[in-house]
Amino acid sequence: MSANMDVKRALWQTFLEHAKPALDQWHAQLEQPQATQERLLQRLLETNRDCAFGRAHHFARLQDSSQFRDNVPVHTYAQLQPWIERAQHESAAILTTATPLFFERTSGNSALQKAIPYTRAFLAEMHSALTVWLADMHRQVPGISHGSSYWSMSPPLQMPVAGPNGICLGSASDLEYLSGSHLAGLAGTLLIPEFNGALSQWRRQTLLALLADADLSFISVWSPTFLTSLLQPLFDAETPEQLQTFAWLEAALPAPRRSALRRARAQGDCSELWPRLAAVSCWMEGPSRHYFTQLAARFPQAQWLPKSLFATEGVVSVPFGDGPGCPLAIGSHYLEFLCEDGSLRHAHSLRLGETAQVLLSTGGGLYRYALGDRVRVVGMSGATPRVEFVGRATGTSDLVGEKLDEHVVQNLFERCPTTQAGACLIPNAYASPPHYTALVAMSRDLDASALALTIEAALSDAFHYGQARQLGQLGPVQVRLLDGGADQLAQVLQQAAESSGIRAGDFKPRSLINRLETAEALLALTESSCRHL
Repeated sequence: MSANMDVKRALWQTFLEHAKPALDQWHAQLEQPQATQERLLQRLLETNRDCAFGRAHHFARLQDSSQFRDNVPVHTYAQLQPWIERAQHESAAILTTATPLFFERTSGNSALQKAIPYTRAFLAEMHSALTVWLADMHRQVPGISHGSSYWSMSPPLQMPVAGPNGICLGSASDLEYLSGSHLAGLAGTLLIPEFNGALSQWRRQTLLALLADADLSFISVWSPTFLTSLLQPLFDAETPEQLQTFAWLEAALPAPRRSALRRARAQGDCSELWPRLAAVSCWMEGPSRHYFTQLAARFPQAQWLPKSLFATEGVVSVPFGDGPGCPLAIGSHYLEFLCEDGSLRHAHSLRLGETAQVLLSTGGGLYRYALGDRVRVVGMSGATPRVEFVGRATGTSDLVGEKLDEHVVQNLFERCPTTQAGACLIPNAYASPPHYTALVAMSRDLDASALALTIEAALSDAFHYGQARQLGQLGPVQVRLLDGGADQLAQVLQQAAESSGIRAGDFKPRSLINRLETAEALLALTESSCRHL
């Protein structure tokens, strides 16, 4: 064993020693979700009673969760945005008593780029969930500590910008999330590729750093499509760019690693590249299930571990224990759930099989925030429900994190003269890479190539769609031209809806098809009947 591997094991051991009190507390919380959540809510109200939002909503006199619900309405981001903008411009305590450390960017459900406040209290809430996750993952697969780890870090496509009150919009690095916790010690185990500013070079440098490390023992990414696209030049080098990347990698690697790369390519998997790889963690539920299944064949030597529902706005569930799904993060944020029958449930009162939308109240200043995600209860850990991610609650499509919103797509088609006769955007989830297809009703001759470029440019204005395209997780928009105008488009949409299990009277034509079964049916119906780009 190399001295470097000894160091990494020692860092993990130190982390696990620090994590023990948090794990003991977590085990106790799982048995008492109602009391745990009430204590958390009371602490949140007491801490922030004197900020502007707390005063406006009478935090000082709220005694329990029922009064909290009666005095604080459910908020979308748009409804919270005036408060957040005040927190970005003023020096007074607006959403929380504590001053935000920074505002993190996320586009959420629309092209509008959101700014989510991050405070020390909020980071501590996230740290508690991460500590439980990493410690339990080590329990399941001790081999993750035997070498280096790769945690996908987003390249800084947008640098932090100081706001009017000096608080930055954006963080300099994902490592800032670990600041101030014992989790930061694990940074010494990480493989961190260099970055010189060019995204194409960042991808090459990331892949080179991974290939050069024979002792890689753990990979953690969010979307499986990210890892699939990163590895594509190794196994699917068909385009000139992919061939150039493979040749560049071969030239840059030392002889032993170059030989391992060639053996891996011949075998079609990564077992020769990283024989010590113990585990890979990624999204494995909802729309990611198909991509994870395909990717798993590349890593026969590794155990696959699920990600839970972590969002920029907060954490809903924590990968922990055995069985389906992940237990709710009852020790991090205050959680509420809107069920499909319109009823409101607390974490402890959710029942097996129920599906509900998530509301978050966090130490960062989001109160009864409608996250837009739906979860289903699939089991229990003690008295705490275990949930799995089902999908987005609103009219969005989210294959790899692009979060396209139906209103954005509808406005795009209404503004574009060539799509005003009728059009819809269809996710092609099972293509490699996945992409969107615009089905356009043709009332006259159209330049499909120019239309595809127009649609692509408009969609790229949405932050996460543009990022997914830059990272290679999504392919470019394709166009299918449908003869017959709007009537024919309506007929095809109806036929696809009915064939995918929607009752005839229940289907409403939409600009964005976000139900994957309907999307598949629509793509199959138009495969031979339409003119393609």
